[in-house]
Amino acid sequence: MTILVCTTTTAAYMDTRARWGSWMLNAESLKASAPDVHYFAALQLDNRGLEPLLPFVEELQAIGGEYWTFSLDDGRTEITTNNRLRHITMGQNVCMDRCAGDGSVTHQLFLAADLMPPADALTKLLEVDWPFVGGHVPTYCLDGPQELDARYPGDCRWHMPTAAFVLLTREMFQIRWRYDLDQGWSDDPALYNDARNYLGIEAIVRHDCVGQHYPQSISAIENRLWDKAVVR
Repeated sequence: MTILVCTTTTAAYMDTRARWGSWMLNAESLKASAPDVHYFAALQLDNRGLEPLLPFVEELQAIGGEYWTFSLDDGRTEITTNNRLRHITMGQNVCMDRCAGDGSVTHQLFLAADLMPPADALTKLLEVDWPFVGGHVPTYCLDGPQELDARYPGDCRWHMPTAAFVLLTREMFQIRWRYDLDQGWSDDPALYNDARNYLGIEAIVRHDCVGQHYPQSISAIENRLWDKAVVR
């Protein structure tokens, strides 16, 4: 078993460590909880290059992680609700390609950079033994019917997980992150529905495996307090 813990981010999130570094806070505990755990990030660059992201890179390398970079110039000068999804899903798919292209990777734990998983996250999510398992993030208020079958440990419920905290097996690497404006889907519901429709895989969320989002309450991108400028 080889697990790759992945995230994607860009320079706009570098104003506060919690926005870019929360996903790494329990790295040593997660690495100790399974035999072969590694960290990977897909970093989106603008014309400033890697320089704004150097604190992120230094911390990632300190825990033995690696990163790839990518860029997409669609003419935007600022990150907005309307233009962010194509950039997020591109980064998510860089992570998916990194996992799919390495035959030794059996699981991907995808985390938002501003999400701290509990120290026992991998232990609890792997116990469920399912291809598509989410952790619970109270920020997003997602819920569904509880699974009372003894095969599923803890407080497991059938519903869409958040993309901010989800464990995928290699079977899930067949599909890609996307969004669908016609359906009104962001990245989370698109992955959820594609897994159901194309792979016949339902998602399960372990509600006693709780991730902490920073900040706990969020609003539209336009109201969040960081530099949203894109240097072209």
